[in-house]
Amino acid sequence: MEWKKEYEHGILWQDVQHHQLLDQINELIRLVVSEERDEKGFNKVVNFVIQYCNNHFKIEEAYMTSHGYPRAKNHIAAHHQFIRDMKKLLSMEGENNKEKSQELLSSLMEWFVTHVLETDKYLAQFILKHKVS
Repeated sequence: MEWKKEYEHGILWQDVQHHQLLDQINELIRLVVSEERDEKGFNKVVNFVIQYCNNHFKIEEAYMTSHGYPRAKNHIAAHHQFIRDMKKLLSMEGENNKEKSQELLSSLMEWFVTHVLETDKYLAQFILKHKVS
């Protein structure tokens, strides 16, 4: 997946973190489609993404809850679903089920695009409108 200008919303910390997350998703893609099974490398990247997202989500969720963001409940639920999906991907790889891991990775890629272009865009607009720092 390539980074697109439309993924940027004008909130520097958010844009940088989204870019870094996409880099890790691309690494997962490389590992899933690779002919050589690198389960250790795969698990390392998935665990990194889970930890990274937990930190990123905590920052976003702190903004949402402390500033009365009206879409916070659904946004936070989307974060939790992403983490569940990443953990599912991690457990599926242990089964060496390439087809299922590709299917889940595909849905995660779709989630990234939708989440950044829609869900996080609304949050960024709220932050900019209310000049939340």
